[in-house]
Amino acid sequence: MSFSDLASIGSFISGIAVLASLIFIGAQMRQNNRAIKAAASQAHAANFQQILSVAIENGEVARLWRVGLADLSVLTDDERTRFLVLASSLFRFYEAARLQWRHGQLDKEHWENIVFQISDFGSQPGIQAYWAIRSRWHSTEFRQWFESLTLGQSGYEPYGPARAAV
Repeated sequence: MSFSDLASIGSFISGIAVLASLIFIGAQMRQNNRAIKAAASQAHAANFQQILSVAIENGEVARLWRVGLADLSVLTDDERTRFLVLASSLFRFYEAARLQWRHGQLDKEHWENIVFQISDFGSQPGIQAYWAIRSRWHSTEFRQWFESLTLGQSGYEPYGPARAAV
């Protein structure tokens, strides 16, 4: 066996090692991508829970949210402000989730739930009033996407019939 033959064998083995390294790196990248999606999904759930906890822990906030969804005009000025802040938090959450989805960082199941939620909430008069007031606070892409949705297809009543005076 000549030096030329040994060099050829070494080159072949080197090529196989490079190929094995690329396969390993590809597998690591897929695993990393899954970890990123899992972390984004966990953060997504935690952020949503944080938004919900305000209404869960405070009966007055829950009341103004329920009443405001049905008719923003029956709230006092301070209640309306609080409702708009809550709606803004919810829409910021939805917009961030949309961005995560567009970048492939959010699982399909979470995204489908968000679309369902925002379609149902978006059909509520109080949310429509919020959108008329604050839509310009959101990105053009998000505004266009939200406004393209078919709202309220499920006939969703978020908390049963809303009563203005509770």
